[in-house]
Amino acid sequence: MGTYTQTEFEALISRSKQVTEPPRRDMRLERGHLRNDLKLRSDDDKEFTVFMRINEKFQENFTIGLTYHPLDEPGTICLLRCNGRHGEHINNPDVATIPHFGYHVHVAQADMLNMGQLPERFAELTAEYASYEEALVYFIRRVNILEAHKYFNNLPQLLPLFDQREKS
Repeated sequence: MGTYTQTEFEALISRSKQVTEPPRRDMRLERGHLRNDLKLRSDDDKEFTVFMRINEKFQENFTIGLTYHPLDEPGTICLLRCNGRHGEHINNPDVATIPHFGYHVHVAQADMLNMGQLPERFAELTAEYASYEEALVYFIRRVNILEAHKYFNNLPQLLPLFDQREKS
């Protein structure tokens, strides 16, 4: 895996992306989770996958993530995960366990990846969302998915009908 900077990670997360393979109309149930995926491509031809998971029995336990697929090297990098309530998580092995009783966001840390560790270990509690649907809207906006309303029409009251960039 190459060496990255935090600025590069933030740019990968925030650059505008088009849907190249849309999500299925309905999530499928697999091993106790409702699941769906889609593929994205940025204007500079970088490729990404989005994964969406909801625990069948405990709907507050969900994850929506953005994975980057570097074209010039093997492997993938999970850049961002928006999570619901679930178990415990350790941001740093030297620090006590932080309970994830609340909604939280994992953002990839370049220094973690550059040290050979999972880059998305770091997490922060968030007040940006309080449900899967709100997390999905937050995620769509944060990762800059263009024309998302075409693919997520079950969220019309939360997503703007037209992206602001389409007006100019």
